[in-house]
Amino acid sequence: MRKLFSVNALLFLVMLAMFTACYKDKGNYTYQVPPAPVIENMDSVYEVFVGDSLIIAPQVKMEGTTTSSLEYSWTIHVPPITSSDTDRHYTGRDLRILFGLGPSTFTGRLAIENPANGMKYFRDFTIIGKTAFSKGMTVLSDDQGKTVLTFIKPDTTLQPYLFEAVNPGQTLPGEPTQILAIPVAYQPPVKSYWIFGRSGDQTGIQVDANDFKVIKTLKDNFFDAPQGEVLAHKMFVSPMGVISGVIGDKLYNGTTSTWNEAPTYGMFGQGAQGDYSLSPVMVFNFTGDYGPGNYIGFDKVKRRFVRFNLYGDATYFGPDYVVKGNSFDPKNLGMDLLHLQQITGGLCFGYFKAANDSIYECSMNTNFNGPFEFEALSKRPFVRQDLMSASTLMTATTSQILFFNYQDKVYRYNPINESIKEVETGFGGKTVTMLKLQDQQTLVVGTAGTLYFLDIRTGHEGTLLYKVEGIPGKVIDMAFRAQ
Repeated sequence: MRKLFSVNALLFLVMLAMFTACYKDKGNYTYQVPPAPVIENMDSVYEVFVGDSLIIAPQVKMEGTTTSSLEYSWTIHVPPITSSDTDRHYTGRDLRILFGLGPSTFTGRLAIENPANGMKYFRDFTIIGKTAFSKGMTVLSDDQGKTVLTFIKPDTTLQPYLFEAVNPGQTLPGEPTQILAIPVAYQPPVKSYWIFGRSGDQTGIQVDANDFKVIKTLKDNFFDAPQGEVLAHKMFVSPMGVISGVIGDKLYNGTTSTWNEAPTYGMFGQGAQGDYSLSPVMVFNFTGDYGPGNYIGFDKVKRRFVRFNLYGDATYFGPDYVVKGNSFDPKNLGMDLLHLQQITGGLCFGYFKAANDSIYECSMNTNFNGPFEFEALSKRPFVRQDLMSASTLMTATTSQILFFNYQDKVYRYNPINESIKEVETGFGGKTVTMLKLQDQQTLVVGTAGTLYFLDIRTGHEGTLLYKVEGIPGKVIDMAFRAQ
């Protein structure tokens, strides 16, 4: 027992000596951090057109070291979408390459190594690949029965008949109705366009936004396409980069249950199942950055509002909602829907034609993300019965100012006081064929051959900002692309 105690005591003394030595040694070392390079003449973002030269020539300085002794390497990271997509590596003080990676966004890194001590330093940057169609407007028009795509550059230069030039032997949908700009999922850049029409071999075609080459047809976007004609009506695009809307009289939504670069991403299944027949007019309310979403639809046979929720796929709930207010019965309107104009979220104005041909305006606010309520706010005869019909075009700002047309005129309508005023700009007697907001301050009006950009800011009554002329045929729709 005494021997064991002696061994333990000896171990304790040795450990105490070690800790004491460490304590006395604390702070006895002096470290000198080698100087880092100073990098100048290098931006964080580079925009370059595909096929042009990309040159990055930074100026590097390092205290106590000649920069000629440093080693430089560059890496451009390429997302592994296909097996041929690999990172690009270059050496040399400057990066000088012919950019051919395509119209997308890439991250890059400059690495600087000091061979004298093995230290490495890094500088990250971003490359945005562009094409001649990266910024501007794409216009869909009807030129005496021929569907035309025209690209308008930021300087208002026109490039008409793009589709035929890059897709020989192929045709766009006839009787054009709509063009949608489709973003990359979760990102703002426009990746493609969907063009829809009422006739032709194909009633819907998707084209690449960077070169206008055909990607696929509307029927190609079904896992199992319906028999006969596939006719799209009101279609929407979500921030997730998929389309949805009324096809035939059913609601279809593109799938998002896979990787957004997978070939099946955005394809249609069987549509929302249920006993309903949708009016072509409906509202899509996408909540938050990633959803969930919901739809306000109108059953044209049963003449009632119906609810759809986006739970992965679009799910039909019909009139399964709680009604608030007694201005009208959304489950039994007894009228035909002419227009359903979304203001923001679930706040909407509906315009209905009664059996005696009178037109009524109904305002409503829905909460279809729970507790699933439909608030009937008001019902009244529309103040100008002579200006509203099934062919009326309409759009609205989030401040509840509505714009609509009648023949060759555009009107500004404030439903709060029922004030209707003709905008200050005239359109030369040409029938208005398109109304679209570029933003909350700019209304775009389309006629045969011309786009008019109007100032609709507070205190402005639709004064002309500028116009673009020379568009083939009558303007039907347009899409904006900022990058």
